[in-house]
Amino acid sequence: MKILLAPLVAVAALAVTGAAQAAYPGTYGLQGGPPLGQIRVTNAGGDTEITTPGQHVTIQGSYGIPTFITANLPLGLFHDGSRFVLQSTGLPQKRTSFVVVRRSDLAVVQTIELAGSYAFDALSPDGRMLYLVEHRSSDLQHYIVRGYDLAASRLLPGRIADKAQKSWVMQGWPASRVVVANGRWVYTLYSNPGGFPFVHALDTVKAVAHCVGFAWHGSQDSLQSYRLAVRGGHLLIVGPGGGVYRSIDRTSWAVSLK
Repeated sequence: MKILLAPLVAVAALAVTGAAQAAYPGTYGLQGGPPLGQIRVTNAGGDTEITTPGQHVTIQGSYGIPTFITANLPLGLFHDGSRFVLQSTGLPQKRTSFVVVRRSDLAVVQTIELAGSYAFDALSPDGRMLYLVEHRSSDLQHYIVRGYDLAASRLLPGRIADKAQKSWVMQGWPASRVVVANGRWVYTLYSNPGGFPFVHALDTVKAVAHCVGFAWHGSQDSLQSYRLAVRGGHLLIVGPGGGVYRSIDRTSWAVSLK
């Protein structure tokens, strides 16, 4: 594993405990949680009610807004705002469903059914590619990133990985996420109890990823109070007091103190 060192609510699935849901390394389909803009999703007797100002619909099945649980951050809106993604509730799942909903009239325009346990991760700016986190075992801190071609309605083979570090194993718990303004880059900060904490940098246009590890001493529990911020050509890891803990060059991936 290549390490870059510096001199770096209401839940729909009743079977899930609060601790497991809070530690989920990915997004969780949340009903009754924070709205996605003005879009709210609630339980409707086992089905799903979607509400926006002036309209509401009920769709069959239990779906929630993909929510980055540790930051209570709702996700799933297309970059142009025309559509949004909902994912089936519960974890882990033997089968996972997603629906793409048109924002203007709340019509379901696409349904995705996958064998296995998946969660929403990101969308490409052009709305063609949906990125998913796949769990292949009951150990939720181990996972891989997959690509789903929305235009072709097809799960792409293989994984979205760091080609420069093929031995890198994706594991750990998410702490913070930031998306650049044009939607291309998605950065996620992970604690990794089995090794070094790292930032997962996903290029949603080229479908490649980079994993940048950084030095850390002691328990990584406090990483949950750290956040990511983009400042020009650098990605900053910001501590709870507002100071910059590490700075990552977004081109070379070099890590420095500031």
